[in-house]
Amino acid sequence: MNKNQLLALPQKVETWYFVIRKLHIWITPEDEPPTHPILGLILILETGLIRGLDTSPQGLTEKAALDILYKAMKRPNKGMGFEACRPKAIHFEDPALVEALAPKLAEIKVEAVHQPMTEAIDELVHELESKLKDDESEFPGLLSVRGVTPVLVGDLFTAAAIFYQAAPWVQLSDIQTLAITVPPERKERFVQVMGNGGIEYGLAIYKRWEDVERMYQAADHTIEVIPPGGGNSLFFDNASLLPPSDLDAIEQYGWEVAGNKAYPVPVIYTRSGGAKRPSHTDLLWYIAALYAIPIFVRDYLKPDGGGDYLPVQADISIRTHTGPATVSIKYPGGILEKEMHATGSLIWSDSNNDEDDNIMAFNPRAMEGMMRQFGGRSADQQLDKAQDLMYQAWEERNPAKRIKLAHQALSVSSNCADAYVLLAEEEADTVGRALEYYLKGVEAGVRALGKRFFKENKGHFWGILETRPYMRAREGLANTLWELGRPEEALEHFQEMLSLNPGDNQGIRYSMLNLLMDMGRDADAEKLIRQYEGDGFATWLYSRALLLYRKSGPTNQANAALEAALTQNTYVPAYLTARKRIPLNLPEYIGYGDENEAVSYASVNLSHWRRSPGAIEWLQSHLIDVGSKKTGVAPKKSMTKRSGLKKSM
Repeated sequence: MNKNQLLALPQKVETWYFVIRKLHIWITPEDEPPTHPILGLILILETGLIRGLDTSPQGLTEKAALDILYKAMKRPNKGMGFEACRPKAIHFEDPALVEALAPKLAEIKVEAVHQPMTEAIDELVHELESKLKDDESEFPGLLSVRGVTPVLVGDLFTAAAIFYQAAPWVQLSDIQTLAITVPPERKERFVQVMGNGGIEYGLAIYKRWEDVERMYQAADHTIEVIPPGGGNSLFFDNASLLPPSDLDAIEQYGWEVAGNKAYPVPVIYTRSGGAKRPSHTDLLWYIAALYAIPIFVRDYLKPDGGGDYLPVQADISIRTHTGPATVSIKYPGGILEKEMHATGSLIWSDSNNDEDDNIMAFNPRAMEGMMRQFGGRSADQQLDKAQDLMYQAWEERNPAKRIKLAHQALSVSSNCADAYVLLAEEEADTVGRALEYYLKGVEAGVRALGKRFFKENKGHFWGILETRPYMRAREGLANTLWELGRPEEALEHFQEMLSLNPGDNQGIRYSMLNLLMDMGRDADAEKLIRQYEGDGFATWLYSRALLLYRKSGPTNQANAALEAALTQNTYVPAYLTARKRIPLNLPEYIGYGDENEAVSYASVNLSHWRRSPGAIEWLQSHLIDVGSKKTGVAPKKSMTKRSGLKKSM
């Protein structure tokens, strides 16, 4: 600020007091450690009024302190009735600040004086601090739990840091359950490791096997999936999820934290929608499990060659703050009857809001009804009537009416494959029931088209309108078989569908590529990529680079492939390297080169990169080279609907 401008201000016979104080509240930025904000406060000693106030998350430098003072002189808060002026003197609590600022203040004829903090000023600072704390979380800290000591929580944090750094979610998906017995308990608990999908990280803990099954049998009912006694979990996130008392304790006791997004939060969710802290006994159990799981995953889990692990049971020796212990872990913890799992059916809302209108505005299946006006009707009049009912169903907003129309279509013609597709997607309440509907849909499609049709039109399916119901049913069948742990059968269907329709309007190649990489069939995956080498989407480019790296390491060819992928979509690395977490709700549509495409790719392929030794580090080493490039959407854009494993219409 210009010295002459300040000298031009009138000088009042009043004294200001300037104090810099670390506030005992927390600022918790997402990607940085939590900090205490620094308060810069200016009081008028004669009146006790606040002349100026500022806070900084990083602390106040001498220059920043001087700027606060100049601002208080030239641009005071007019709502308080202050006018621009210079004080006669400014008193400082910190003698070092007096020494640093005295020459500058002397230039504008303001005296700098050292004066220790008075009791009245100290009370005022505490009052301001209390007001700022009003919005802080009231969730109880860990040390408020009966019987819990700083030593116990310190051990919990150490075990959690070791667990987080070991990243057992790379090997385990959240459906692969462990049975763990921690003494003195004799009854096992069941644990699922979260993090394989890149959304949430930590442990989900169940005290009964039926509680594990409930998670999948009542998947669409949030309250019902929580066990009656509460849902035990420990998740990792940034410091904003911790109550201030825990952050205070971390600062006081120096508890270990593995990273800015690795703060452990043990919690029990209740059916009433609330949350509470685990008991002393539960926390001791958590500590033992956190120490033992990484050892078990590293030393005992062996692949079975089919995408899973061989059954194994082991006793793991650990040491906690209470002494040595032996933890028994068994894999699998139980057999999940996948056929009885609830389906993730997409149920359109029956509301009339604008968002739903936009969702329903473009329905490729319904548009086929208009295309039939220009051809595509079969020689089977009954089947045509049934298919017309299905086009009506695709446009219907009410779920119950859509299902009713599907059953009506089947009463007209049992060869209506699309009716079975709709029932699999919307009426089937279990994966097994959906499989039955898809099987019937494929059989109906075969009957409707006839064996001779397949021979004569192989290579042109989907382009012929009447083949689409059959192709939809077969895709649904393949994906359901995959979900049920029958990858070889799913692969056969994908291969045959690409043979029938090499143009791949449905995007079968994306599901097939993911499946091949899941199965460890890299040579077949490379062959598929070469078959569609003109594909420029992130899935093809990033997967091609990864396959080349897995085959021969960071060769020139692999490096060039990765550079091409990074150029096409610069958003992908943030999700593969865990700088960003994959959102719980995946985008409905993706655009060429946009962030939605990156989220979609990472949600499916994150585990492939993590399970390829050195691949993430290789990717990170290339980010410096593209750091100067503009991050954003590539000039050429196209939109495609995203639907999990499939991209069918």
